[in-house]
Amino acid sequence: MALEQKQQQGLLVGALIGAVLGAGTAYLLMSDTSEEAEKEVKPIKASELINLTSSAAILIRKLDDLRRRT
Repeated sequence: MALEQKQQQGLLVGALIGAVLGAGTAYLLMSDTSEEAEKEVKPIKASELINLTSSAAILIRKLDDLRRRT
């Protein structure tokens, strides 16, 4: 599969961004401080899930817009 230089750079940048975001997310999910462990766990609200989903959709939409402009 032959890619143009611009496409190769786009794939490289996307892979690096994805790796950094994935590693950061994994760190946040796996870290557990003793102060947080002692607190009572609050249930997740539906509005929080909707907000998270809409934020992810906005990010994907903006990335697609950038892809179309390059």
